[in-house]
Amino acid sequence: MSKFFLLFFALGVFGCSKLKELELRSPVQQQNPFIVKWAKELDPRYSTGNFPIGTSSPFIFEDYLYMGNLKGEMVNYDLESGREVWRSQENGPIQSPANKFGDTVYYGTKEGRLIARHYYSGNLKYSVDLGAPIESQPQFMRGRLIIHLRNHSIVVLDAKTGKVFWRYKRSVPFSTTLQRVSTVQPFQGSILVGFADGYVAMLSLEEGVIKWEQKISTGIKFVDVDVMPTSVGRYIIAGSAAGPMRFLNPENGVIEKTVEIVQSSLPLLEDDSFFVGATDGTVHRVSNQGKILSSKKVSKDAISSLKMWKRGMVVTTMGSGVFYLDPISLNVLSKFDLGSDQSAVFGHAEVSSDGILAIYSSRNRLYVFR
Repeated sequence: MSKFFLLFFALGVFGCSKLKELELRSPVQQQNPFIVKWAKELDPRYSTGNFPIGTSSPFIFEDYLYMGNLKGEMVNYDLESGREVWRSQENGPIQSPANKFGDTVYYGTKEGRLIARHYYSGNLKYSVDLGAPIESQPQFMRGRLIIHLRNHSIVVLDAKTGKVFWRYKRSVPFSTTLQRVSTVQPFQGSILVGFADGYVAMLSLEEGVIKWEQKISTGIKFVDVDVMPTSVGRYIIAGSAAGPMRFLNPENGVIEKTVEIVQSSLPLLEDDSFFVGATDGTVHRVSNQGKILSSKKVSKDAISSLKMWKRGMVVTTMGSGVFYLDPISLNVLSKFDLGSDQSAVFGHAEVSSDGILAIYSSRNRLYVFR
C-alpha cells in the first residue's frame, strides 16, 4: 500500500486534539528542541519483512499518557517518567486513540469492542461489542459517546452505561475507498462527519437524522472525507482525498468557498487564520475567509499533523522526518529523524499542558520529548 493511501487510512484518528487559538511568536532559537525524555518500542510479533504498521496516536490527560498497541494492550504511562501505571490486555489490536470523559477513559479494538476503564486504576467499567472495527477516537457531547465505525456506521451511546441510543449506517457504493473513517465532530448540538463516499453530513444528536449533506469531492475514486470536518470562524472546513478544501455554510452545508489545497491535516487555529498541512508536504497559513496568506514546502511527504510546541510549530509527516518550524516565517529550524525510511507518523502529535510532546510512529515507537 502506498504511503499516500496510508496517510488517508490514518486520518480518521486526527480528532483527538483540542483546537485552540494561537498567539504567534517567533520561537527562542535553540540548537535542538527534540530532546527525548523517554521512549518505548511497542512492536508486536511479526514475520520478517511483514512490518505491522501503527496508525494510532497517544492521548495525554494531566500526568498520564494512554497508548494502545497492536499487541492488544492499552497502557497508562506516567508522563514524566514513562513508568507504567496500568496495563490491560484487550485481546485485539488497538488502533483507536483513547479519549476521556469524567473519570473514565474510552477506546476500542479492531474486533469492534468499545472499552471503558477508570482513568487511574484501570478498573473495567464496561465493554460493549459494536460489531465493526473501531479505529477513530470516541467523542462526547451532553453525556453521550459518539463514534464512527469502520463499516461507515455512526453509533451514539450513553457514555456512563454503554447503552446504545441509535445507529446510522451509511451506504458507500464505492469499492475504491481508502477503507478508513473520519472522527466525528460534535457541533452546536449536532454531529458533523465525513464519509467515504465523498460527502460531509450533519446529523441530529438525539435521533441521528440527517439535517444536511454535501458532496465535496471532485474525484471518481478514493473520494473519502477522512479529515475531521472542523469549525473555523463562521464556516465548516472540510477536505477530501480527491479534491480541494471546502468552506461550508454550517446552516445548510452549501459550499461557499473553495481553496486549492488538498488537505491532509486538521487545521491549527489562530485568531483570524489557521495553519493546514497538504498532501504535497506544504504547510499553508489561510485566513478564516479562505485567502492563502503564506505557504512553505517543508517535506516531500504529506503532512499528518501540526502542533504548537516551545513557541514553534511541530510538523509530523508521512515520512521519517518530524520538523520544527518558525510559525511566522514557516522556515524549518530543526528536524528529528524517526530512524528508518519505513517510518512515518500516520496519527498526530500530542502536546501536554506543560509542554511535553508525544509522537507515535508507524514502526510502533512511542517518543516523548521534553
